[in-house]
Amino acid sequence: MSTGEVKEGAREMQSVDVAVLESSEQAMRKKGGDRTFRISFLGFYGRNNFGDDLFGFILQAICASRRGLVAQIVGASAKRELKGAFRLPVVHRFWIASGVGGALARCLTYAVAIVRADAVVFGGGTLFGAGASIGFARFATRVSGALGRSVAALGVSVGPFSSDERRSAFAAVIKRLSCIAVRDKSSVEAVLELDGRRPANLCDLAFSLPAIYTPALNRERTRTLLVSIHLDDYTDAVLEILGAVDRAGLVDEVMFVSLDGESVAATGDIARLFKPERVRVSRYRYDGSITEVIDLLANASCVVTSKLHGAITSYVYHVPALLFCYQRKCVEFLDDRGLPGPREPSPTATDCVTTVTSMLTGQCEAPRFGGAADHLEAFGRFLDDLKSDRAGEDERVGAA
Repeated sequence: MSTGEVKEGAREMQSVDVAVLESSEQAMRKKGGDRTFRISFLGFYGRNNFGDDLFGFILQAICASRRGLVAQIVGASAKRELKGAFRLPVVHRFWIASGVGGALARCLTYAVAIVRADAVVFGGGTLFGAGASIGFARFATRVSGALGRSVAALGVSVGPFSSDERRSAFAAVIKRLSCIAVRDKSSVEAVLELDGRRPANLCDLAFSLPAIYTPALNRERTRTLLVSIHLDDYTDAVLEILGAVDRAGLVDEVMFVSLDGESVAATGDIARLFKPERVRVSRYRYDGSITEVIDLLANASCVVTSKLHGAITSYVYHVPALLFCYQRKCVEFLDDRGLPGPREPSPTATDCVTTVTSMLTGQCEAPRFGGAADHLEAFGRFLDDLKSDRAGEDERVGAA
């Protein structure tokens, strides 16, 4: 959502009386005796991207694990696991539309979701920097502030910034947050530089995944190399990997998995160009189920991907992964966890083949992931604190 689109959408929203929505919502809660604490989670939801849908799935589960917390995943995709999706009838069909129509649909949905929440949380992903929309962040924080809702961020990355102007704009947004917990070390330093406070580094939301979901195990014990690529830049390197693995007989199956719209084309091209000699080939397109994808990743022998949450999900279920580092966030994940693999944006095919071969033959040593329950608890406490802060504010208002 560009700033221009937000301004245009805001003008269109003048006919929507937010104060009336707020009054109506309070009356409904009072009448129904609602004691739950609703959190509207905002992010890149609703675009049929596995990583962002995974955030919604996890945030929903975190809230379900805490007493009195209810998640509203704003604009979430229609996945069977996302019971807490918040969508407006009719309006949602324009959710991913471009231009003023799409901006208006998103603005209206965000406004209503904020009205119907006790707190607002930016949940998961690179929401403050890189290619993120400053218009979206400004709109959400300003509407939340006008309605007296506290705004926080959990499991996010901050930076990098393409210009001083964007750096200043995101700094102003971050200063509006009541609290922020980031997912990597560089984001800690970024927030410290922008805002003067040192945020907690609670790591990526997906680090709590094994405490939330146990994958269905493949009883066939098929040796599977799972491939999910969303950029054509890596086609040649992946074909070299596949050829070497096939000739050496290191796997029984190569599975091409599309985790978002971009990877449908890129992974499909690789699948068409690959000429198998021994292995069988299968394909899967992410569409209806988040847990189906988790099962596929957790049952693989090795994963080759350019998708960060393809690699993180593999990692937390102890599956080795070669992650192509097309963005800084990929390098930060590998460095923070001490994981193997090239860090260059365009690694040599030789390095990639060597890394995957060592992973499949058990010669590649890497730290094993642990502590999912601790991460789940830390995320839950973060959200509980928002509830406690709101309760304290209500008591002060009542005393006054």
